[in-house]
Amino acid sequence: MKILTLIKLTLDISQLKYESTGEPLTEIAPKKMGDSDKCAVEEAVRLKEKLGAYTVVATIGSTSENERIIRDAYAMGIDEGYIVKVEDPEILQATSIGKIVSSLVEKTGPYDLIILGAGSLDTHSYTLGSIIASKLNIPIIAGVDSLQYVDGFFEALCIMEDGAYTFRAKAPLVVTVTTEANEPRIPTLKTILRSKKMEVKTLTIHDLGVDDVVKVDLLDVKRYVVNRRKILWDASEDLEKAVDKFIEVLVSEGVAQ
Repeated sequence: MKILTLIKLTLDISQLKYESTGEPLTEIAPKKMGDSDKCAVEEAVRLKEKLGAYTVVATIGSTSENERIIRDAYAMGIDEGYIVKVEDPEILQATSIGKIVSSLVEKTGPYDLIILGAGSLDTHSYTLGSIIASKLNIPIIAGVDSLQYVDGFFEALCIMEDGAYTFRAKAPLVVTVTTEANEPRIPTLKTILRSKKMEVKTLTIHDLGVDDVVKVDLLDVKRYVVNRRKILWDASEDLEKAVDKFIEVLVSEGVAQ
């Protein structure tokens, strides 16, 4: 079994700071492997440990930080890694990323499983898995909360609002996992030192036969602000009257009837 895991370098939004105007300070924000992508790496390594799978990881970018997240994946147990060199990968159109990935699969595959995070920390488009599956003409199971390999089938549990669904499919297959899928392991000092000696392979889009990519225009990014009414009632003397006023406001705002 051969598994390809796709990872993305994203902003660590938990440490993101903003200007007074609401603009995010992205230039000084730290970057890391996406949370759900890290869960995808963990799933790949678990399949390696259980089934002897050969694991490959790939990312798209052009900085030393892209190499860093490849080495982070190595430290978790991945066998081989690729960086596809593209400038400004964060504004690549999802269909162009799908084209790059499908070409990478043709060049370095075949793969039994292609696994990635259900959504990235920054764009949250949740479309890439479906695009890749469509271009490769193979099935997809999206939003997976638990993944198993049983009797030649991948079995995936997906917990939805209306219930829990279990899907089965044979390889080749695309799977997108949520952050509920597992708890990613913390690398040991030994695996971190080993990862620093491993080769990180690089490719260009021309190496993959992709002559053109489409980028989107990022027009504006602002911090989302919830404007609160800041209405206060003093209930120390008459609780019932304060509650009546509270309900009156809820009704007038259409929150309650």
